[in-house]
Amino acid sequence: METLDAAPSSGQRFEAKLAYGFPAHNNRFTLTPAVTLALSPITRNTSLLWSLAPYAEPAQGEPWQLSLAGERQEPISAPLPVEYSLKLTFSNIF
Repeated sequence: METLDAAPSSGQRFEAKLAYGFPAHNNRFTLTPAVTLALSPITRNTSLLWSLAPYAEPAQGEPWQLSLAGERQEPISAPLPVEYSLKLTFSNIF
């Protein structure tokens, strides 16, 4: 558990992420699925992520990455509607 600096009134927050990268398309790419769970006194977030990047040695870094993330945010303390989001991201690192 760690204290959130941005929102001091929300108290504590716990976040866990499980991800694993494996080779794809004849070992030329790394495909990484991930699941994230974040709990706080006011919200509960769950997200699924898929990312694709060309295979690179650790010293080389990744030249580009394509990711798709879906998130569900559920308020715990107030009767507000559940929020859903879907984000497609392309990053290019040189």
